Amino acid sequence: MRTRHCGEPWRRGRGIADGRLTARAGTTRVLIVAQPLDAGVPRHVLDIVDELAGKNFELTVVCPRGSFLWERLCGRPEVRLETFTGRREPHLTDLIWVLRLVRMVRRSDVVHAHSSKAAWLARLAALIAGRRWSCVVTPHAWSFWALSGRSRQVLVVLERLAAHACAAIVAVSRYEQEEGLRLGIGRTAQYRVILNGIDLERFRAKRTPDGDLVLMVGRLAPQKRPELAIRALALARKQRPTMELVMAGSGDVGGDLRRLAHQLGVGEAVHLLGPRNDVPDLLSRAGCVLATSVYEGCSLAILEAMAAGVPVVAVRFGGVDELVEHDVTGLLCNDRPEDVAAALVQVCGDAETVSRMGEEGRRRAWQRYSRQRMAQSLATLYESLARG
Repeated sequence: MRTRHCGEPWRRGRGIADGRLTARAGTTRVLIVAQPLDAGVPRHVLDIVDELAGKNFELTVVCPRGSFLWERLCGRPEVRLETFTGRREPHLTDLIWVLRLVRMVRRSDVVHAHSSKAAWLARLAALIAGRRWSCVVTPHAWSFWALSGRSRQVLVVLERLAAHACAAIVAVSRYEQEEGLRLGIGRTAQYRVILNGIDLERFRAKRTPDGDLVLMVGRLAPQKRPELAIRALALARKQRPTMELVMAGSGDVGGDLRRLAHQLGVGEAVHLLGPRNDVPDLLSRAGCVLATSVYEGCSLAILEAMAAGVPVVAVRFGGVDELVEHDVTGLLCNDRPEDVAAALVQVCGDAETVSRMGEEGRRRAWQRYSRQRMAQSLATLYESLARG
């Protein structure tokens, strides 16, 4: 595959010779593979690149052309871009992508794959290239969490086998690590728990909260259960009639959500904004952030809310209590609409609670969840594998 940079052939320059990126003395060549087109994974990878590019690392990023990550890295001379499949489901063309990855793996010191599809193909490429010792994967939530029955069982077995084809598994929460080990995926020595980090400076905006404004940030997908949020809002408005729900994120279920909102009599109180680049501004005005996911790895939306000083109302899903402490930085509840509604009313109805929880959340975010801390942990892992 010809390497291209935003549609143009790579030009020779520092670190580039004969179309191949060559490492300067003392640098580690890292191949990063990411498949998702948008949402949290590419944003996470972008944070890694922003922190590590030019700091004794030569970075090659493999991602779908036209994806969020491709567009954001386009034009950056310190990063080499390679195209990757945009298909999430298995496809015959995956074999071609594996063969292309094999060549890139062989000329890298470390390969780090993010998300399920990238992890499967990168591990196979590392196995073929005889470079299992250099391969790192970050699931960003186990893919089998979205399945049930026999399909889930089959995927767990495949994950057990695939764990032999990598040196390290980066879990973004202790819960993710514990679930992997409980199901026999990999060995304890393979795991590294490295919590997500964010660009904290983006969330310094002064708060002017509206206690009746509930904000959700994330894809409108079954995993996030946006319909649960709408049902909870309908119940909460019986006690706080002025409460509104704002949803910022991409997805193709907007029509279904609007119909549900109108059926429940809250059509005028549910606002679907689509993808937004002004999340820090939305957070500065929110009374609370609502998270109703059925599963997560380490929610960026929750980290961003905490960094902005916004209390979080979250359904108890695996690992969320590692981020949100009940009645300290937010409220945890069960996934019944009645319980979510009660938590929303409790938080949004008390300005003092909003302020207290928000400030403690901000303090913890700035103490624990910087992207500098995350990137440094990854850098240490990369360097240890490269030396090995």
